Amino acid sequence: MIENTYLDQLIGAARITDLTANRNGDVVASVRTLSSDGSKYRNQLFSMGVAGENFSYWPLTASDSGAQLLALSAAGEIYFSLDKEIDGAEFDCEKGVYSLPRRGEPQLAFTFPGGIDHLEVRGRASGELFIFSADAVDRDFESAAQLIDDRKKQGVSAVLHDEFPTRFWDKDKGIGEKALFVKELDKRIRRIELPSGVLTDFTVDRTGRRAMVNIKRELRGVHERNHIFLVDLFGKEETVLLCEGNERESFEVANFSPSDRRAFIYRHSHWLQDQTMKVELCIYDFEKKELTTQLCDQDIWVTKAVWIDDNNFAAVADYQGASAIFRSVVDGESKQLTDDQNNYSSLNYSRGRLVALCDNHQQAPYPVRINDDTGTVSDFPDAPVNKFTAPGRLEKLTTVVEDGTSITSWLALPEHSDGPLPLVVFAHGGPWGSWNAWTYRWNPWVFTEAGFAVLLPDPGISTGYGQQMIERGGHSIGAEPYADIMAVIDDVVQREDIDGERMAFMGGSYGGYMTNWVAGQQGERFKCYVTHASIWNQEHMYFTTDNGGWHEWMWESEDNVRNIYSPHQFAQNIQAPMLVIHGDKDYRVPISQAHMLWFDLKRYSSHLDHKFLYFPDEGHWILRPGNSKIWYQTVLAFLKKHVMGEEFEAPRLLGNPHPQGRYQKPEEQVVTSMLPIIQPVPEFLPEHQSGKDE
Repeated sequence: MIENTYLDQLIGAARITDLTANRNGDVVASVRTLSSDGSKYRNQLFSMGVAGENFSYWPLTASDSGAQLLALSAAGEIYFSLDKEIDGAEFDCEKGVYSLPRRGEPQLAFTFPGGIDHLEVRGRASGELFIFSADAVDRDFESAAQLIDDRKKQGVSAVLHDEFPTRFWDKDKGIGEKALFVKELDKRIRRIELPSGVLTDFTVDRTGRRAMVNIKRELRGVHERNHIFLVDLFGKEETVLLCEGNERESFEVANFSPSDRRAFIYRHSHWLQDQTMKVELCIYDFEKKELTTQLCDQDIWVTKAVWIDDNNFAAVADYQGASAIFRSVVDGESKQLTDDQNNYSSLNYSRGRLVALCDNHQQAPYPVRINDDTGTVSDFPDAPVNKFTAPGRLEKLTTVVEDGTSITSWLALPEHSDGPLPLVVFAHGGPWGSWNAWTYRWNPWVFTEAGFAVLLPDPGISTGYGQQMIERGGHSIGAEPYADIMAVIDDVVQREDIDGERMAFMGGSYGGYMTNWVAGQQGERFKCYVTHASIWNQEHMYFTTDNGGWHEWMWESEDNVRNIYSPHQFAQNIQAPMLVIHGDKDYRVPISQAHMLWFDLKRYSSHLDHKFLYFPDEGHWILRPGNSKIWYQTVLAFLKKHVMGEEFEAPRLLGNPHPQGRYQKPEEQVVTSMLPIIQPVPEFLPEHQSGKDE
């Protein structure tokens, strides 16, 4: 079997997944570690001292507790859930919310049938106030708990739906509906009356009196829009509509300012026939009752914003192949704080400084502090994980394509190599994404350790290069982005250290779509393909995905071009082996896409050594450590066979009943009149991208 020491280190490394802070200096890290038997990851919470000042970290929960952070109060008290049953609970389904003060022992704060989703805590003279969202399945706590217990005892899993979607990403929607609740000290939990629609998110002001809520409503059929309402949690004031979604845009709540005078709101322009997606950071002023767009002097999509004070804020966004942190005056000018080719996430403002997780292509996320005036970045003096750095070399490349657009990409190389290297091309997902950050799931360094070079292109529709790059390919996902990637490859294979005769292409989600598209256009240029969670037949995708936006964008086309970029039309053109990978619980790109692809591969090119790696209990992402390792091992074995000419050796835990593969050699295949002829390359593609040499 394939030996890969780096892969073992990658799977087994402790990783910080989130950093949470309050304004008073308390910082909590969520750390994921491999269980003792290696079968799953367990979450543990650590205090990082006071905003990363010179104090050591210390554990807040046990390593095997499975603690999940729910909230961090202004007083420094943390609230979390535990992966355990509650001793003495009246109902089996009760899940606990636990509290841990800065000094003291954890205690059970309250319970709720089936558990809660999102929690915010506010201090009041009468005690702590808990505001949370959870599934409401019956009229009160007792009847809901009894119902859930009865369903389990009687083996009932049926759900009666009346809304779309019935599932989301990798989760089936259960009974009941999402609701907002309030729990005051020593009082019963009460449900807050909300406007009609589906609650998707909320945020609470500093006093705990008001909440902004996201309410999703049906626009028509499977198409939905988010609206934002201001709700008085004590019923003293009428609910107010702040932002109304419409045909072209939706809104998303974010945080109140320190004085509650303002609040962040994100405006999302939808992907429609006559407009591309756009994300804008806005601020709602409650005194002026108006919404204004921020950072107008920057061409960016903000991923998170935090308040420095009532008049100043910081925001992070993808930026030129990395990410950058910006500081801005409300309704005023901004300045870029960081420009260091790093990626920043989990941005918070705490005790006079910014704190965040920092990573890059070769380093896993690590906690840092950022001076909000100078942009100076420094590591936390101590952290519960060691810095994890990948071996190898990385080069940033720029390719100027036919229309003059500059396309950024990266080339990952082994630390030491002899002779030209075989090349694996990674297409990123999204499609609105970028290869600008560390990744555990598509880690290029696993492949460089096996002797490959890995190309990571950011073609049209990638984030971080301005709105014009989003619009480049936004309505032609198989044209400009495809041509951009091919142009980058044409550039890279001119290098002496790259062997252009030994190449493979792979990607996941939209990257899987691109893999399928390339396979139907490029003939034998690539030795093999690996396609993960990929779109194969767009027309069927519209009607099976949980994302109604796909239908809205592609199906409702006035000029009937909805399938022009569907890879399934070119199934007969595929001339290289393909490894299909899919999780059964993927509802964004449903498993039916993989089954249709597999059917067409076996129908039109069964003489090729196609394989299908199936995960019955995984979703869009392969998350379990054992399955993740199998994913890497199988992909490497497939690449090594078809690119390097080695024997295919499946991972032992997959079994291996047919070590040579069950397929016919080309000369043994029976050709019948039922096989369609090779489809021509579509006329709308650039001629030099047909798979032939120029």
